[in-house]
Amino acid sequence: MKLPKVSALAVATMSIALYGCGGGSSSNDDDDVTTPVVPESSYNVPETYTFTDASGNDTVSYSGQTARHILISDLKAATADVTDTTETAAFDYFFRFDSEANGDNAFDFAIDGQPLVQDTYNSISSGKDLISKIAGQDKAEHILGEGFFGWGEVASPTDLVDQFFDDLVLNADAGFTIATTASDTTAVEVAYVSPEGLDYVQLIQKFLLGAVTFSQGTADYLQTDFADASNLALVDGKNYTAAEHKWDEAFGYFGATRNFNDFTDDEIAIKGGRPEFQGYNDANGDGLLDLRSEVIFGNAANCAKRDRGATVETDLTKEAFDAFLTGRAIIAEASAAGELTSEAAADLESQIQIAAVTWEKCIAATVIHYINDTIADMDDFDGTKFADVANFTDLAKHWGEMKGFALGLQFNPLSPFRVSEAAVANLEEVHSLMGDAPVLADGTQAGEAFTGGVSQYRTDLLAARDLLRDAYGFHADNAANW
Repeated sequence: MKLPKVSALAVATMSIALYGCGGGSSSNDDDDVTTPVVPESSYNVPETYTFTDASGNDTVSYSGQTARHILISDLKAATADVTDTTETAAFDYFFRFDSEANGDNAFDFAIDGQPLVQDTYNSISSGKDLISKIAGQDKAEHILGEGFFGWGEVASPTDLVDQFFDDLVLNADAGFTIATTASDTTAVEVAYVSPEGLDYVQLIQKFLLGAVTFSQGTADYLQTDFADASNLALVDGKNYTAAEHKWDEAFGYFGATRNFNDFTDDEIAIKGGRPEFQGYNDANGDGLLDLRSEVIFGNAANCAKRDRGATVETDLTKEAFDAFLTGRAIIAEASAAGELTSEAAADLESQIQIAAVTWEKCIAATVIHYINDTIADMDDFDGTKFADVANFTDLAKHWGEMKGFALGLQFNPLSPFRVSEAAVANLEEVHSLMGDAPVLADGTQAGEAFTGGVSQYRTDLLAARDLLRDAYGFHADNAANW
């Protein structure tokens, strides 16, 4: 187990020269994915994501992003509880959340045995929903390039979420059987999994982590004009500037705690370590967990999971967090001075690149992880039958996580899949190889015979894995074993 992540960025003013976002030893020798290196320059970078003004007031604020993490978490729980009487309104409650009508309701999110500071949606942040922040709904340009792709002819992320809701409700109304070693008519009693092997719990949650949190963080807030003088002025009635707040909002969507470097990978992934660091930490010792600073959400956890599973060592968690930390320090100093110098702007741009691409690497590595899991599930097939019901539901779960996360890779304007038309075509090919449903033990995909059957689909998934590996410069051993 790794020791706690001790930041290389000291509290005192220091010289900064950050490494590339792939982690030096983790990349292929022929890796052509380059990341800017920050020129030597001095910034006051704290050990934790803690920034104050001259009077000692906290200038960090991203409560709205935390509220959306909670909405996504509660929506996931609601989809898992679907029954044959559920209507789509049960899911719209979260997706199209009405803060004025329902914001004082208690949320469902909980951490066993841990009291929370907040207990209602509005106590985290009021006026928040998911639909207004999904890619393309908030700003048209967040549907990048030629348009949304990856799921048939669906035109937008909003349309896909609505389709998932409708399909989930319809599927929950109809039971079905599969052929297993034990019987050709083995009942599947998991209401959120379709006969085609679509796990809607996983598809919906993982897609929203891309289309809302990742899109907003990379395509919106990290694209702020931080040098604009108006962004370096204090927001009316607040202790922070617009530039500081925009950066904080990107960090909030990433999902790390403010003391993220104090955690080990095992602790972030909740796979061991100190009991007080299990995906959360009561950093201020008040006996309560503040959702807005002391609990890990979303893709931040995936970074640690992939670091844990790397054959050739990676440290995506630290690379992403240090970039957010350093960028915020640069913006804090520019805000205090009322100017972002050209040198500081170049340094900040480097941190934006590191934060956005490393965040994406965490997602892409997770897609690869679930490609490997999906192939392993297929290896467990018993001829043209499933070994048992768990073999089928595991396939649906792992494929849903693979596809749901992969759909999010198109939303980052700094993505290695966005550097050229050929690169975009490669991401489109990843989705073509995955398809819109897994290939089942009987060789069908979405109810139709798949040419080449299970063997060909395994080959296709390996080809998709290779495209992802090469785009991000992942070490071949990591891609094979994540």
